[in-house]
Amino acid sequence: MEVSGRKECDDKHSTSNQGRQLTVFCQPCECDGDTVEAEAFCETCNEFICSPCLKAHRKLAISKNHVIKSKDEMPKSRKKQDDPCTELCSIHHTEIIKFYCEDHNSVGCGDCMVLSHKTCSVKLVNDVSDSYDTSEELVQIRKKMETLLSRISSYQGDIVEGIKATDEMREKIRKEVHIFRQEINEYLDNAEADLLKRIDQLTSKQVSQLGHMQNEFESMKTEMRKCQDEITKLAHEKIEACQISTVELASKCEIEIFDFVKSQELEKVVKGNIAIGVINEQKRKLRTHSKKSLKDIQTTLLKSLNVRSVKDPKQCFISGMALISFDELLLVDFHNHCLKLLNVDKNKITFRLETDGPPWDVTDINSILFAVTLVSTGEILFINTSNGIFKSHSIKVRGDCRGIDYRDGVFVVSFVNPGCVQLLDIQGNIMKKFDIGKHCPHPYYISLCNDNNKSYIVSDYYENALVEFTVDGKVKDKITSNDIKSPRQLVMTHDGAVIVCCKGISDKLIMVTPNTRKVLPIAVKGVQCPFCFAVSDDQTRMFIYDGSKCDIKVFDIN
Repeated sequence: MEVSGRKECDDKHSTSNQGRQLTVFCQPCECDGDTVEAEAFCETCNEFICSPCLKAHRKLAISKNHVIKSKDEMPKSRKKQDDPCTELCSIHHTEIIKFYCEDHNSVGCGDCMVLSHKTCSVKLVNDVSDSYDTSEELVQIRKKMETLLSRISSYQGDIVEGIKATDEMREKIRKEVHIFRQEINEYLDNAEADLLKRIDQLTSKQVSQLGHMQNEFESMKTEMRKCQDEITKLAHEKIEACQISTVELASKCEIEIFDFVKSQELEKVVKGNIAIGVINEQKRKLRTHSKKSLKDIQTTLLKSLNVRSVKDPKQCFISGMALISFDELLLVDFHNHCLKLLNVDKNKITFRLETDGPPWDVTDINSILFAVTLVSTGEILFINTSNGIFKSHSIKVRGDCRGIDYRDGVFVVSFVNPGCVQLLDIQGNIMKKFDIGKHCPHPYYISLCNDNNKSYIVSDYYENALVEFTVDGKVKDKITSNDIKSPRQLVMTHDGAVIVCCKGISDKLIMVTPNTRKVLPIAVKGVQCPFCFAVSDDQTRMFIYDGSKCDIKVFDIN
């Protein structure tokens, strides 16, 4: 019977007359389909190796300190490995990790335990691993691994979609360039035809006039020749009349000079080798829209972020935030009349932009353009985030504007004093307007629902309620609960659930389930006064502004 690393050889391959004997072969070579006799045995790897493999084994940093047995010393068969520990210590490179410290939740070799964990509770890794398979920690690790694998698959799906979108974008732009080129050709053909027609009209008129004058002079010549033949008293009068006509006609003998003056704009295009257009390049993160529901989610606090800038004259009050990328947040500071760009990984304010009056809420239009409401001036300010944050332009709206959301070319904006909602296009033109003060006098925040902009939902800070309206301004639903206290910012998830920050409740957010509109808590331990928040597109991280601490807490979503 054959076993790994060993094969029987015939008598002709034997070095003695004892008949058949066992020859041990190199296991790495066997994996490549080669049969090479082993010349050594690595006890650390528990593997037979040949001379070339041994040389490589001793050169690699990861295996150069392994315990090697020569051909004379090596075992006749591969050992059964009772001890699963084969990984070398990262500190003491020649020692194998065999011990686990319960106090510090870390593993190490014997040297590590003697030097750094003398007073700790230490066990053999082999003993701990027997019970580890059923431990809660392992269950959580496996769960996180499954989540990570699912997330990776989702990202891979996004890449496939990204490739498809890139191909479609290429064909779309090629078609647009071709159409624009045809439009330019048509424009130039028409412009050329108009100029040629005009010059034909001008020259034809002048040729006709000159021809008429030529005929008149010819008539005068004929008249004078006739007078030469018939010199009479009347001839004198005819000569005088002809002289007068000649002078008058001669005064009209002029022509208009035409020339072609090139269009300066088009000449600049030609001489400057100006392109007929440019390909506008923008970086956009592949946004993974996870299919998992936020029901029964678990959150783990990762860290807290500072929102204060050295230029802030007042205590910060972050009234709105938006996720620009996986590690950048756009913050709306109401008290300090500014917008801030916060780098999550570095925990640092990288850009700060002052606004004309207090800003309140923010929504994204695309990956680099965001819209912010300015309360006192009654404006929607457009912010470009392609390189820091700077003002793009603004559109005028009514004063006391508060919440804002954008989707598919439509803004929905809430106003107070009195309560009102307006639907605007991207240019700021009012498409629809509703007075909602009777049902919701203080609509501080607003969000479009996932029904092709057929309805929207607002949070009433003082009435402790969420009210859903149709785009015709009719009340669709009013949601109240003991858990909905002083509701502020709300976010609509991809599956139609509504997550709300409630200032009056600590250590949790509120989720309103789709369809049933059941109110459920989301535990966010450590947040005493949630004001506003943002959720990453793949729904793996949540950012919550805690008004009691004036910081942003980052949570991992499991």
